[in-house]
Amino acid sequence: MNSDITLIEHEGWAEIRITRAKQYNALNTSVVEELDRLLDRVEENPAMRALVITGDGEKAFISGADIGQMGSENYTPSDAHYLITCGYKVFNRIESFRLPTIAAVNGYCLGGGLELALCCDIRIASKNARFALPEINLGIIPGWGGTIRLPRVIGEGRAKHMIFTALRIDADRALEYGLVTEVFESVEALREGTTALAEQLAGFAPTSLQMDKKMINRSLVIHNDLMDSHALAYCFTTEDSREGIAAFLEKRTPSFKGR
Repeated sequence: MNSDITLIEHEGWAEIRITRAKQYNALNTSVVEELDRLLDRVEENPAMRALVITGDGEKAFISGADIGQMGSENYTPSDAHYLITCGYKVFNRIESFRLPTIAAVNGYCLGGGLELALCCDIRIASKNARFALPEINLGIIPGWGGTIRLPRVIGEGRAKHMIFTALRIDADRALEYGLVTEVFESVEALREGTTALAEQLAGFAPTSLQMDKKMINRSLVIHNDLMDSHALAYCFTTEDSREGIAAFLEKRTPSFKGR
């Protein structure tokens, strides 16, 4: 059991909630591993018809990968490679999960958090949600599928603008872009809306929903190779990535050298 992530089983639907409030629900290796195990439990339960993924509290859905873990002295290239490949596998699994999935975005949805949300079938958000892929500030790239999935959802130009400049957008602009389909005035209202949507999905014929999802995903030409993961792994070998992570932890502006 991992206290940083919990599974709540409701009647007909399940909820996976990241509960690392002090870290703004950032993803570390143990959380990603436990997420994979919780997906097993949901998938093995025939009573479950839909899955919600959300963050605990009111400030953050998932603020990204845990930069503190990455910047520790004991964190090795092998550790980084494992987290990249493990996360990539789990995120792909969410995208192709047999149940319909809902990302209930309550606050910051940054980096790996946005990449996870992009794997879900439906994204809804509270008014305080903020979205960005800020990896360029760390001298790395979105390596869990963000460079592929974001353009599919919001279009090439908007995706490039967000990724190239680390542009952060609010919930209303995310709705305008089509990144989310509904915005709620508060996190409390988001929770209520999420429950209503999950219950609605749970009431439909599961085979029909599964076939709908499979056909739509197939039409989008599922991305299965590891090109962006390999590119991210390469970024982690550069001085610029080490400088970017160090600057983040030291709360200063990074000085990138192009090497």
